[in-house]
Amino acid sequence: MKEDSTPILVLLGIIAIAMFGGVQNSNNAGPVGAVQTQDELSVDQKIVGTQNEIDNLKKQLQIEEDKKNQSQYKGMVTISNINRSDTPGQEFITIRASGNNRQTILVTGWTLKSISSGNQVKIPKGTYLFFSGMLNPEDNIELMAGETLHLITGVSPIGVSFKTNKCSGYLGQFQTFVPYLYNKCPLPRDEDLSSIPKLVINDACLDYIESMNSCKVQTEPLPTNWSYECTNFIQSKLNYPSCVNTYKNDKDFYQNEWRVYLKRSEKIWRNQREVVVLYDEVGKVVDTLKY
Repeated sequence: MKEDSTPILVLLGIIAIAMFGGVQNSNNAGPVGAVQTQDELSVDQKIVGTQNEIDNLKKQLQIEEDKKNQSQYKGMVTISNINRSDTPGQEFITIRASGNNRQTILVTGWTLKSISSGNQVKIPKGTYLFFSGMLNPEDNIELMAGETLHLITGVSPIGVSFKTNKCSGYLGQFQTFVPYLYNKCPLPRDEDLSSIPKLVINDACLDYIESMNSCKVQTEPLPTNWSYECTNFIQSKLNYPSCVNTYKNDKDFYQNEWRVYLKRSEKIWRNQREVVVLYDEVGKVVDTLKY
């Protein structure tokens, strides 16, 4: 883009007037020593004033330039946080879609760039519903109003980027996620227990189910005197795959969060003096975060 030199010429003119004005005033001076001191002070003040005008003009020009490069999604999607770490699996950027948005926003293909280091990455695709033990197809990621996307530098503990749901807490029992997955699975005592006969022999087992926490797979051996129906329920129903099969059609099944992984082996963002810019699919600035 060709830059307009007019503001620079104007500034040079201001500087020239300030300098020659100071010299001209010195010719009409009285006592030499006192006048030189006053003239020097006057020139210094004019130089400072001119520098301030230059700085203000630069800021105004930058504002106008930013407006030209501003994305249509400005204010609709923001970089809310960068979790700094030397470990790729613990380094992540949090991107949020405004709760006031009236449309979903496609963010796959958007770019995050470090102005400080020049490092840049694109937001990849992800799977809406993760199934364990099978190949999970990936789709473009669209953020709905109020949704959050954690862009983690490292590798996914489950091998894929995914949207969280009411069963995702089970995944955190055997893998470590940063940030941590919320334990918001349906409680065992709220499950359909109709397959367990209401007999005295099952009282202890049913009491145990009522005391169980959510999002926990049973790993310890169960008492051998409990009925098959009750122990089978605990072992086969209280896990991620069964939870998904039971609740995947619920209106509140999906949570408002994405976990997206860049699969990098080294950190990307600086620990300090960093400027990260989020660009949309056509290279317009969506948001900037400085620290």
